[in-house]
Amino acid sequence: MKNRISGKAVRIAAMLLTLAMLAGCSRNVIEEDNEDELLAENVLITETGEVIERDILEEETDRTVEEDARQEDKENLPGNDLKGNSDLPDIVVPEPEQVITQEDQTEPTGSDLQLVFLGDSIFDSNRDGTGIPYLTAVQCEADVFNLAVGGTCASLQAEESTKPEEFSSWSLVEMVNVLMGTIPASHFSGTRAGEILSNSDIDFSQTDYFIVEYGTNDFLNGNKRSAGDDFYDLRSYTGALRYAVANLTNIAPDATVILCSPCFAQFYGKDGYMVGDGNMMDKGQGTLFDYKGTCNYVAKEQNCLFLNAYEDLGVDAYTADEYLEDGIHFTAEGRELYANALAQMILKYEETKNN
Repeated sequence: MKNRISGKAVRIAAMLLTLAMLAGCSRNVIEEDNEDELLAENVLITETGEVIERDILEEETDRTVEEDARQEDKENLPGNDLKGNSDLPDIVVPEPEQVITQEDQTEPTGSDLQLVFLGDSIFDSNRDGTGIPYLTAVQCEADVFNLAVGGTCASLQAEESTKPEEFSSWSLVEMVNVLMGTIPASHFSGTRAGEILSNSDIDFSQTDYFIVEYGTNDFLNGNKRSAGDDFYDLRSYTGALRYAVANLTNIAPDATVILCSPCFAQFYGKDGYMVGDGNMMDKGQGTLFDYKGTCNYVAKEQNCLFLNAYEDLGVDAYTADEYLEDGIHFTAEGRELYANALAQMILKYEETKNN
């Protein structure tokens, strides 16, 4: 027997189908409205008309913040094995003439403060009353003994022995060993610093401030910045600075150590044209700016005072002609700028100590 569907049943089925279709359309409209609201909440339209999803924007912002933080840490960390460009043009390192007059102090006068400068040609070149150590001491009314030696690095050279009796190059490490009495002052024979070191009337244990300035020659020689796993790796910039701070404060327990970063510099080739500056040239271990960051890192780590000579003196690409006489060494105006910054730091710190 055949099943038959009544006309009434057909009509009912049709009505139900229509209602279902209407409900579906209504639901689609509601869902589309909700999606529009969600879209409005989760997008950002920029001034240029670009539509950016907020989730993506927030991820990009978070990533940018994290990258900036990592970059700041990278600047201050002592060691990343940056590889220099092997195609870099040769840099001609200028050798300023050393001028020595009676203003270069070699005998104590009994001043309340005693300043001892250790560094390279930035401190060593002008011993004629216009140099940074002398100008600093005048403002501080202090005795000053300038132990800087031009052309020296903080660290030992890559192949150099770390045994004091076998040191083969002048450096901060060797200078500290002479002050400690580990090796004789004759290691610096032929230098003005050697004469001062040989003067038994000078008591370096009574030093109030050791002002330490190195880094430019470490950079130029491609000496590594990081001590790696060896905290006192004497062949690295960080290791040499740490070694110096630890031993200088043993030599003079009441002394304060000021670490001075290398300054901004411009470098010239054999043809006399500039080939780069401290922000861009890399000799194998980072730029000169990176060595500045490393010096700052060690100063914070060792609780030293820090002079950011690279950024705080106002010497840059725009003012280099005024403050740098050959791209590296300071003019008379530049030396006054440097000495003023050091003297202000020392006098301010003295006020803090006395209060």
